[in-house]
Amino acid sequence: MKTVMLASLVIAGGLFAGAAFAQADLADAAMQRQRETVSRLIAQRADLDARQSDGATALHWAVYYGDTDMVQALLDAGATPDLANRNGSTPLWLAASRGEARVISALLAAGADANELLPLGRRPLMLAARSGVVDAVNVLLDAGAAPNAAETERGTTALMQAADQGHADVLSVLIARGANIEARSAPVLRGERTAALGKAGDPRESVRRQVQAILCEQGPPSLDVLNAAADNESKDEVVASAFTARNVCGCEQNAIGICQGRRGGNASADRNAVKEPDGGELTPLVYAARSGAIEAAQVLLDAGADVNRATRYGWTPLLAATQNRNYEMGKFLIAHGANVNLANQGGWSNLYLATDNRNVEGGDYPTRAPDMDHLDYIRLLLEAGADVDGRLIESTETRTVFTNQWLDENGATAFLRASQSGDVPLMELLLEYGADPHINTVLGVTPLMVAAGIGWVEGVTSEWSTAQTIAAVKLLLDLGIDPNHQADTGRTALHGAGHKGSTEVARMLVAAGGRLDVRDFGNTDNRGSPELAAHTWLPIDYADGLVRVGVQSAIPHPETADAMRNMMLEQGLDTPPVGRTLESICIVEVCSPDYNPVEIN
Repeated sequence: MKTVMLASLVIAGGLFAGAAFAQADLADAAMQRQRETVSRLIAQRADLDARQSDGATALHWAVYYGDTDMVQALLDAGATPDLANRNGSTPLWLAASRGEARVISALLAAGADANELLPLGRRPLMLAARSGVVDAVNVLLDAGAAPNAAETERGTTALMQAADQGHADVLSVLIARGANIEARSAPVLRGERTAALGKAGDPRESVRRQVQAILCEQGPPSLDVLNAAADNESKDEVVASAFTARNVCGCEQNAIGICQGRRGGNASADRNAVKEPDGGELTPLVYAARSGAIEAAQVLLDAGADVNRATRYGWTPLLAATQNRNYEMGKFLIAHGANVNLANQGGWSNLYLATDNRNVEGGDYPTRAPDMDHLDYIRLLLEAGADVDGRLIESTETRTVFTNQWLDENGATAFLRASQSGDVPLMELLLEYGADPHINTVLGVTPLMVAAGIGWVEGVTSEWSTAQTIAAVKLLLDLGIDPNHQADTGRTALHGAGHKGSTEVARMLVAAGGRLDVRDFGNTDNRGSPELAAHTWLPIDYADGLVRVGVQSAIPHPETADAMRNMMLEQGLDTPPVGRTLESICIVEVCSPDYNPVEIN
């Protein structure tokens, strides 16, 4: 009896599986473009809406292939015109995406909605506009498609989609049918795209906190030692405060060093605070400029679009064109009244962006080739009245975290950026138009410092050639820039030359009066003991590969280090031994019993 029942279940299961498979025969035949089979199955009254595993029906496949006859046959037989597959795609979605005007007409006649909501709030008109087929756009508009409907993901309209793809003829149709040329996409958060600048400013407060953290892990004896050290006079009160037992380890301490309670605000509340959107709100003209679609931009301008209307963050169409290296578009916009001096909220001007494009650093992101020579475009901007000394507020978006960790571009000019890459032709052009070579970044970094190597990242930073960098340094020295100027980090141009391994640049700086005995203000990347964490560094230390900046590896440059040692001897300075490591510095120099980390700083 059990055997008979089992056999019956197997047979029943097999029949059920066969029936389920057969239900998708019509969709399978349409997928394989077997028109005769499709006609036969329709005549046999197969399930017209039978779905494959992904939810696709025969009508989906007929529309996908643009087979108007098969589409009409399925619809005439009663196929449902607006079923969605598992991805949310309807036949009208597919037809609009392909710009199939005849198929769209057939679907609408069968009951499909010209304003149906697709995934992410998209509408068929947006997809048709993106396809660039005017007939498809007209069919949907004639059926009542809303020309100014916006999708829910980014708030874009059909006009923006057409502008982004450069479909000038579609733009003309949409505008004639009431599309808003000044519509804006939705406001969004930019996502804090400027990389962290943890190593770019005065490090002494960070060094102090790091020393405190190390001490807290080591326990009370180290605190007692540093209490005694803090009683001595120090030339640097900030560093001295690192060696007090009060208010360290993130808590208030009593007289015997017992923590009385944590300090600080509500970090969780800060993280969960709702941030005001600072990006988005792109106009159709910005989309066209970003894509370099000049004909599309012409249609929008002819219809009255504002050539200087900016996004929420301040991207004008001209800035968008410049950032994306669409220089012919930039030239076109300038000829139509674009203001070359409108910068975005980060202070990114057209002149600075073009300078950065010409000297863009390496990275994992692709960069398109410009459609005009960079220098020719920069000259065009200058002739149009670009502010040659415009200054940044934020580091530019294309800069990598490696550079940002020790060069904050806040306050930088195009001249400083050109100096960083040793771009002498551009430096000379900017000087010709009145650039001031003595404008530094807000944190006190000079053009000479970046030319020498401050901000240099091996394998990332762009440099035209060693010879051109040397020429740039000579030019900057001839302009009277002080080789001993210290930025807020305490670094000088010679620290940069040591880090980069620029031997000839180091010699030029010393010949111009540069000092090899100037220490920086410390580096939070050197950990292990409170003494080493608070240590300050000479240019020779950078050349010896002892100082790591941010997440960069410290690279020793023996040739530059040898040259610096010889020059130190000529100046009567003590020279450190060759072959040092951080461990040897700790054993021999820093961690000895008589080392006073307060006085050394």
